[in-house]
Amino acid sequence: MKKGIEVRSDYDRSGKHCLRISKAKGKFSLDEIIDAAREYEEDIYVIAIKAVSEENSSYFPEIDNGDFVTLYRATDFFEKGE
Repeated sequence: MKKGIEVRSDYDRSGKHCLRISKAKGKFSLDEIIDAAREYEEDIYVIAIKAVSEENSSYFPEIDNGDFVTLYRATDFFEKGE
């Protein structure tokens, strides 16, 4: 994993398991996100991104410097068939 990238297992507010990936400086590339997730635990993921304009950013948690993404296991969003 590249220096300055951190991955941790967590749970969101609704109790769903997720991976939190942060980068200390700069912005993520999609390849960096994929590599970090793959290195932590291979699975199929969906990604949650903070896509908010500057004027609306006060309504969302502040993240100091760098970049941050949340990944969810895709299987957690689909019900198993009977």
